[in-house]
Amino acid sequence: MAKLFTFRLSAAFAALVGVVLAFVPLLAVHGVESALALGVLLPPWVAATAASYVERNLGTRGIDLMLRAIGAGLLIWLIPVVLLALSSLRIRQCAPGEGLAFMMLGPAVGCALAACAGVWVAGLTSRPRLAPWLAAAIPVGAALLGLWAFYSTPTVYVFSAFAGYFPGAIYDDLVQIPTRYLTYRATMVVTVLVLSVLFDALWDPFERHLDLRGRSRSRLGAIAVCAGALGVVAASYWHGDHLGHWVSEGYLVERLGKTEQGRHCVVHMPRETKPEDAKRLLEDCDFHVERTRRLVGSSSGKPVTAYFFRNQNEKRELIGVGRTLIAKPWRGEVYLQVARWPHPVLGHEVVHAVLAPAGRGPFSVAARFGGLIPNPGIVEGAAVALAWDLRDDLDPDQWSRIMLDRQELPAASAVMSVRFSAFPARRAYMAAGSIIRFLIATRGMDAFLDAYRSGTIEGLNELETQWHHYLEQVPVTLHERGVAEVELARPSIFSAVCPHELAKLRADLSGDAAARDDARTIETCRAILDIDENEAQARAALVGALARTGNGADALAELEVLQAAMRAPKPIVAAALEQYADATWTLGDLEEAGKLYEELLAIPRTDGPARQSEVKKLALGATPAERELIYEMLLGRSSSPVVVHLAQALATIRDDGLGQYLEARQLVGQNRFALALPLLEDAKRLGLPTLRLDRELSRLLGITFYALGRYGESAEAWRQRAWTSRAAHAEAERWSERIEYAQTQTVSPALPGPSSARRAVP
Repeated sequence: MAKLFTFRLSAAFAALVGVVLAFVPLLAVHGVESALALGVLLPPWVAATAASYVERNLGTRGIDLMLRAIGAGLLIWLIPVVLLALSSLRIRQCAPGEGLAFMMLGPAVGCALAACAGVWVAGLTSRPRLAPWLAAAIPVGAALLGLWAFYSTPTVYVFSAFAGYFPGAIYDDLVQIPTRYLTYRATMVVTVLVLSVLFDALWDPFERHLDLRGRSRSRLGAIAVCAGALGVVAASYWHGDHLGHWVSEGYLVERLGKTEQGRHCVVHMPRETKPEDAKRLLEDCDFHVERTRRLVGSSSGKPVTAYFFRNQNEKRELIGVGRTLIAKPWRGEVYLQVARWPHPVLGHEVVHAVLAPAGRGPFSVAARFGGLIPNPGIVEGAAVALAWDLRDDLDPDQWSRIMLDRQELPAASAVMSVRFSAFPARRAYMAAGSIIRFLIATRGMDAFLDAYRSGTIEGLNELETQWHHYLEQVPVTLHERGVAEVELARPSIFSAVCPHELAKLRADLSGDAAARDDARTIETCRAILDIDENEAQARAALVGALARTGNGADALAELEVLQAAMRAPKPIVAAALEQYADATWTLGDLEEAGKLYEELLAIPRTDGPARQSEVKKLALGATPAERELIYEMLLGRSSSPVVVHLAQALATIRDDGLGQYLEARQLVGQNRFALALPLLEDAKRLGLPTLRLDRELSRLLGITFYALGRYGESAEAWRQRAWTSRAAHAEAERWSERIEYAQTQTVSPALPGPSSARRAVP
């Protein structure tokens, strides 16, 4: 085999692949991404090598041909695997066992199967020079079938016979070996064994060809066993949706169990969804479709199909991605998990589906080269711009202004290209959305649609200069800059160290916190910090766990590291400080806890955590009875019904509306708007003790009035809130559009920006 030119060429190619992968941090060690890369690139070469070997050794026994071809294939696989193992001495490998398992289940099995395919092709063809090319085409064809499965079904993950496992969206960093993948690869191992035995049974080394007639009688038993085993493999594919190897649309609809159809949407949702919640979900989808079509001037009547899964675990099980919310524009489908109403990301995903007629190529998106190479910067930028996504109470222009001031704003030429995915998600999405919104505002909607169709923006450099000048005028407060620090500190998944192991540990940390297991929390935090000592959120959690277990000195030491040595984002420091303050309160030092909460209120954070700190500070200055009730609500980890009971008790002993407000929040969270409204109105009448709480009360009243069909009062509540911030103004405008749609079944949307967008004509 070593003298075979095809083998030497394949080995050299494998070595080159290993060296190239070693220079990309995400691919430089054994893992799911590097396994996929090897699974795609190596099998065609292995198949060609096996076919070449058989053509030169036709007089060899069938089983020997198979074993030597498989051995050569595994040797080709081993070359980059060893190189990546050496690379792990330079770039840390946090889960070597799991990484090696991905390598063996994916490209190792794929190369063995490719070798079998090469042997069979050489045995069946009478044209020796054509055999290697035909053999190489089989893994390539299988990879294309995998792409077809991704294209033609709702699934995002793909199991491929040769390539192995494509897990789905790159931003979904919690990737582990699913059980369904083990069963799928088991069928491939069985296939390798069966093809080897069957080839040996039918190969005649003396006649140097497959003797299907002559040897089938003498090897009837072996052939019958092989046929039975292949039948099992075929049955596993036939029932692949039940085994999780792939998912059909029908199976997905059946698992969710409930379907509702509206004016513009078909929504599949959990069967247990209450009728009033199902109606709101459907109307939410209809509104976003109508709004986006009005913005871009689309006259399409094709409905958008939305799948809402019960949670991210079910979504990961069924379509392959959990946390990441996605759309398939060419299918007119979006895939999300049930969340608070109105859904915070539905509008973004709907834009992808609505823009499909303006896209190009098989994926119906902004793309170049005949629509074959998507431009993710324009695709995602369009969704952010048209939905005008608000994140952490900041709009895309504000995020971009902050990045510009920090000299972290990506170049327009980079973010509006395939390099978009190389940036951290928040930076890439917000910058792209701001650019596209500026394009629409200054050049008009028709110019944007032309850019979307062509996959490129004409005059991008000039646009970037104007965009930067505009960003310099966007107002951003010191508080908002501090809030942005958390997300801007996150690295790209391509440059992160052990992103999947860190994601797993973060999930474990969430479970430890929910279980109130401080010992396990400390252990998990230490494991995270052992991988990345700059993981500020883990250190913040460690501060709280140490403080609650009575290790105050250690907690303070970790807090000092967080504040001084690490220069962590201010909201992360605040989270650590709050955990320390909570522990101080729990341990009975009320005076010290009060000082800490006072200090917290000066640190930039989003409204939710800041409101909680305000209420805790109020509790420490209140009567013992009030303090005990608020402690149980906020720190006692009480269930929602218990919190409602405690809030009712609090309302009887306070002369303001705090108790009613806290009770109403629980009811709104359960979509019990009719029960929440009297409490919210009482809280408004009695007044709330802080400005932040009063502003949140206006937001809750706006949502509740709308849910109950009291649109005029909802509009007034949103007008009262709109003046508080730029993001609040954008949110209020969106609700005014919802109100218009609910009353008239049409909407007159507008995008915020330096000038009004000129709309395209349908």
